[in-house]
Amino acid sequence: VVVTGNPENAREIIYFDSTGKVVKTRKLKEWTQVRISSNGKYIAIMHPEKWDKEFHYGPVDIETISGKFVKRIDGVYGSWWWLSPKGNEIIEKDVWADEDIYYFRGTPGKSTANLTKKKGDFILFDGKPAIKWTGTENQYLQIGNNMVALPGILHWSLIATSSNGKYVAIPSLLLYTKGGNLLGKFDLEKNGMVLPSFSPNGKFLAVAVKNFVYLIDVEKMKILWRYESDDPHQLLNLCTCLDFPLESPFYVAGVFWHYEKAGFKNSSEKIIILSKEGKVLLEFPLGKGLNRSGSCEFKVNKTGNMLCYVTPHRIRVFKIRGMK
Repeated sequence: VVVTGNPENAREIIYFDSTGKVVKTRKLKEWTQVRISSNGKYIAIMHPEKWDKEFHYGPVDIETISGKFVKRIDGVYGSWWWLSPKGNEIIEKDVWADEDIYYFRGTPGKSTANLTKKKGDFILFDGKPAIKWTGTENQYLQIGNNMVALPGILHWSLIATSSNGKYVAIPSLLLYTKGGNLLGKFDLEKNGMVLPSFSPNGKFLAVAVKNFVYLIDVEKMKILWRYESDDPHQLLNLCTCLDFPLESPFYVAGVFWHYEKAGFKNSSEKIIILSKEGKVLLEFPLGKGLNRSGSCEFKVNKTGNMLCYVTPHRIRVFKIRGMK
């Protein structure tokens, strides 16, 4: 599913099959808001009924990704709201309160979470309040003022959580349990923006920093290997992350870009696939010129034979026929 427009004013929902063929399209009224769950199984559509000169508000219909109606949640306000991976609730930020307050809607017995006063449906993580969202696999929506655990919506965050909800990695690079207990700190030998990504089973953590990539065994708390590009200006694309296949064969893949001088016109991108031992299995050039005006997404399918790279106006799907 692809939603055109923007989060506050979606224009159309386009449904594709696995070959990229358009199955159906759905036109939306002006100022309709759309959210897709982090696991891609559910879609939520706000039908704004009123406008208070600041924000729209109205009911939200939750559907399966194929368009089957699940439930309606009334009275959602503003544009700071998200859909749970189980499609059973949404969470909405209070845009007017001075305090950091969130409302849970759609789940009986749940009401609010106040991160400022550490009240409601929350836990403490590293001494900071963190919302605990029962419907998610990752369990965390926010830590302090840094949004996390909603891939596809807030994937630019520097905090990563494992899909089994056991571990959280923060930029230092520090690794914690979900209860906030420090497991260890890794010396990556390089200073710079740290971009961590967990494997689907939560056993491995890949970390990109400058022109380096590290693979960490989470359970053994050990750095398994370090890959260093011979291009000192090669970086992981900052608006994507590293990704792994869910099944065999094991590898780490990412979109890397060469950036040496100011401006993106002469910069270039390529996909790099690294083995479990840290060897380069494949490099695939994507060409020059980068569109940095919006968010991007890079994913590997579970069997590891297809890659998907989404940029603001383009969707590219690659099939891997061999690693040579």
